Amino acid sequence: MTTDNDDIERLLADILNDEKPLPTAPTPSQTVMNVVSNSGPEALKRAAEVATDDPETFLEGLLNDTTPPPAATEGSEVTQCVTELIANDPIAAAVKAADKAGLFGDTVFTDAAEREADALAECEPAPPPKVTQRVTPAADAIFADSAEREEGAQVVPIKMPTFTADDFAETMDIRNFATLVTLNTARWHAKVKDRQAAKDAAKMNEADEGAFETRKRLLVGADTLLRNIHKAIDEARAAHYEMTLPWSTTSLTDTGRRTGGRLLPNTLFVEYTTVMAAKKKAMQEALDAFVPKYPELVEQARKKLGKRFDPREYPNVSSIRAHFDLSFDFQPIPKGDDFKGLPQAQLDALAAKINDNTRKMAENAMQDVWMRLYEAVSRMAERLSSPDKLFHNTLVQNVRDIARLLSHLNVTGDAKIEALRQKVEKHLCQHEPKVLRENPVIRAQVGAYAKSIIEEMNK
Repeated sequence: MTTDNDDIERLLADILNDEKPLPTAPTPSQTVMNVVSNSGPEALKRAAEVATDDPETFLEGLLNDTTPPPAATEGSEVTQCVTELIANDPIAAAVKAADKAGLFGDTVFTDAAEREADALAECEPAPPPKVTQRVTPAADAIFADSAEREEGAQVVPIKMPTFTADDFAETMDIRNFATLVTLNTARWHAKVKDRQAAKDAAKMNEADEGAFETRKRLLVGADTLLRNIHKAIDEARAAHYEMTLPWSTTSLTDTGRRTGGRLLPNTLFVEYTTVMAAKKKAMQEALDAFVPKYPELVEQARKKLGKRFDPREYPNVSSIRAHFDLSFDFQPIPKGDDFKGLPQAQLDALAAKINDNTRKMAENAMQDVWMRLYEAVSRMAERLSSPDKLFHNTLVQNVRDIARLLSHLNVTGDAKIEALRQKVEKHLCQHEPKVLRENPVIRAQVGAYAKSIIEEMNK
């Protein structure tokens, strides 16, 4: 791809522009600290109701606030809650105190980092399947993705080669080949817990009140424009994960590796900024279509929700735009000699730690590359192994995509991965899906090539 400097600057401006929407609503911790010294538990209850329906996230925000809490009336539930929060076991004490006082109400919007479990489940792509295989003879080691494995199958980790030596950070400066990029997103989900509806359902069924959990869709029947915004954010996230690698010391099966900065190969920089500029534009256009219609959509939802409609559960018209965000941060990869101004002994210790982490992160990144290749090729081997098995056109396209990306994502220049990439490109990417369906001979040949590549990787 040929792009002059002016084009690159324009693309960067598109995804890095710092035009901020209206200020977001106060964070949970700010809200609590603002009311904790005023009117006691009732004020805190109202603050909690407009902050979040997830106690752990609510408390996490409170714990991360380093501002000392204002004085409160001694002996009040608010004082007890904050005192226990700061002094003892923060999470357990505060959850117990807040739950006892009934301080946590329904949600209006998720926190900007979207860390709640339900937000992750609804809005993020599913985490990559664990790289595992059944405990079977080596000849039968090929499998489809985890969703297609039989329930209860015993699994063991797939063995991977080692990609980085102990002196990796000293012998190779990965900053010459990649940089770090962080994707930041926020959205309003238009869903809240309806505690009264849950109680009503329990009563109707003569069940315990804790047996039901009811969620209310605030824009039911009028959320098409909202879903368009969510779709644009989800597509941006999917593209971000596809063109980057995890940069974390955690294992590949840890979903935490999906947060924070990820490794962007320099050879993909222009393509990344081009794609992300387009995704951000799509999100902004969807948001521009949604905001003017928001009051009308709320009125439509009022009719659908009937008695369960509560205007307090909706953000103000003037601030609704502030509940959405799609932005990007670029950072250089830290290096051991970046620290300055400390005694030499401390500098050496910090440098050793940074370099060790760099090696671990590079190793995990390369294992992610290996896993992507293994998953795509093993799926093809499994699908083409039988002339009767159906497959989508994406079976071939996914293999082509990973072969193309591997030429960029192989940031350490590993010879094993490059040799496998060339084999995949030569033997698995040449035929269209229609040919594989209609020509059993070619289908069998491609399936055999895929199986042999998997066997080579298993060795």
